[in-house]
Amino acid sequence: MVAHPVSALVPKLYDHNDPSLRVGEGGLTVWGLQDMAKKRQFKELNELFNDGLSMKSLPVGLAAGAAARVLDIDNKIIADAMDALTGKNWRGKVFFSSNDQRVSKGRNRIKASLVLPNSPIVPMCKFDTMLLDSHPLVPEANSNVVILSYPDPETRPYLLERAFTKIQVYDVQVAVRGKYGPVFIGKTWLGKYDKQGEFTASNPDKLIAWYFIDFNDGALKEQQESHWDGSEEELFDPLPHVDN
Repeated sequence: MVAHPVSALVPKLYDHNDPSLRVGEGGLTVWGLQDMAKKRQFKELNELFNDGLSMKSLPVGLAAGAAARVLDIDNKIIADAMDALTGKNWRGKVFFSSNDQRVSKGRNRIKASLVLPNSPIVPMCKFDTMLLDSHPLVPEANSNVVILSYPDPETRPYLLERAFTKIQVYDVQVAVRGKYGPVFIGKTWLGKYDKQGEFTASNPDKLIAWYFIDFNDGALKEQQESHWDGSEEELFDPLPHVDN
């Protein structure tokens, strides 16, 4: 039997503030990745996803985000809801701190109203999140993965949240090196949650959307300076903590 070096069997685990993950000018941003998805460069995105970085813990805090719906949907209600979640009404996510750095909760940063242009960005569409070594929806991923599940997305009676009790989705994301530090490439599936909160994808081979989030200060600054429409935002202060 051939002995393999430990480093060949156990992937390196990175801290989110590891300077080696910050590429600088020319590095990946959520908006550059969004352009790739809109141009249907799925082969390149999958290569990036499958060659991701294994992280020591879940990310924490506010994340700038951009996304693209990539599946043609005949049902107008479902299509409109997904466009709201992947278009200009969606600004990213927020991950809560937790005692267990591999298990936490969070919210999406979304406009409170899809019809009132001056409505604020609010934290809604709550999710549970875990850092896992692997996941059957992404068997080719070489890194650990972050999953986001939405079995009970409602926080307040927002119309979009009500829609997502019927239009059920599931996210899996991985970290890659980016311009400002680690940036997450995410895949979204449509499916159903059972009574235990377990998700089954309608078609594991078909994504409904790609999304991209970046928790680094540089990305949040770029979002405000170049990708914002003047909307007010309701922010958590302090950031919620999950006692687990």
